[in-house]
Amino acid sequence: MAETTGIINGSNLKVTLAAVGATEVMVDNLTDCSISTNIDLRDTTTKSNAGYKAVLPGMMEATLSFSGMFANDATNGFHELFDFQNAKTKLDVKLTQIVGSGSTPNAGDMEFVAAGYITSLDLTGGTEDNATFSCSIQLVETISYSVIA
Repeated sequence: MAETTGIINGSNLKVTLAAVGATEVMVDNLTDCSISTNIDLRDTTTKSNAGYKAVLPGMMEATLSFSGMFANDATNGFHELFDFQNAKTKLDVKLTQIVGSGSTPNAGDMEFVAAGYITSLDLTGGTEDNATFSCSIQLVETISYSVIA
């Protein structure tokens, strides 16, 4: 497919992951996903800054977060995420664009590609409500934001 033009439908943003080197699969039953990047700033203030703080960029960090509906029979859901976290497995992860109910990233669009570790995993069930899960992955090493081939 060609690059998506105009504003992107958020439903097309999906998360794929797998143990490093394995074939990535889409996480089942996603309801939302996000990536957050931050740069720590190093204080470089000296007496010659006339009372103003001076800074330079330092370490960069990023977190990929997502949540979804819990299903015991999901092929790639909470149980698999728990196993990865419990084993402290390093994961290859992508925040990518997959149109509709497809399973193949949309060539020409952009995606984030990184490796990381699951740092938090929550399972929630309210009274007479859908059971849901949420997951955060601390991204490590270099994060690429590139065109889907």
